[in-house]
Amino acid sequence: MKSLLPMNLKNNLILGCWLLAAGSASPAQPQSIPTGVIGQPYAELSFGVQEIKFLSTENVYRPGVAANAPMIPGKLDAGGTYTYSWIGGSRHDHASTIGGYATAYTAMGKLKPFISAGLGWQWTSGTSDQGLWGAALGIEIPVGIVAITPRINYADDFERGRASSQAWTYQGEVNCWFSPKSSVFVSIGKTDLRHIPIDVWNYQVGLRGKF
Repeated sequence: MKSLLPMNLKNNLILGCWLLAAGSASPAQPQSIPTGVIGQPYAELSFGVQEIKFLSTENVYRPGVAANAPMIPGKLDAGGTYTYSWIGGSRHDHASTIGGYATAYTAMGKLKPFISAGLGWQWTSGTSDQGLWGAALGIEIPVGIVAITPRINYADDFERGRASSQAWTYQGEVNCWFSPKSSVFVSIGKTDLRHIPIDVWNYQVGLRGKF
């Protein structure tokens, strides 16, 4: 049967199919799994629980999202966060918090010591909205596809005296890259509130996707 396609169109289709086949036959360059989290561009989805002893079983639940991007490769990261939190049980208090941060770091072999600073704003039910600030100091320790990060966080608001939050948190995180683009992490920490003699434990799990 005579072809109904013009000769130039048929030649273009043949050439396109040949190029497609050639491209498919070429092996893709494998992507390497990242080492650590600091210095990586990623988005994050997490869920946290705060266990506050004096509230019995009324824990605080905190889903959140975040994004991190390198500003100066090997030296400085910056990012943003959003969390929504509420207290379980008979209470109905809830809050939304947004924030931004910067993390300065350096490489000491495979280790990455770092220091962070951030600002945020919190909208709460039942109390006044407020500005927040915080800082963190820690070190990232990569072990293959796993990164272990102990850190000390300090968080406060802009109130004065005993009305201010003044919370120290001692935290450890383990992040594991299960593909070049995806990782899972878990963290646990203990928070000491300067003006309130209660124990607060923080548990968090989440996913990170590199972009």
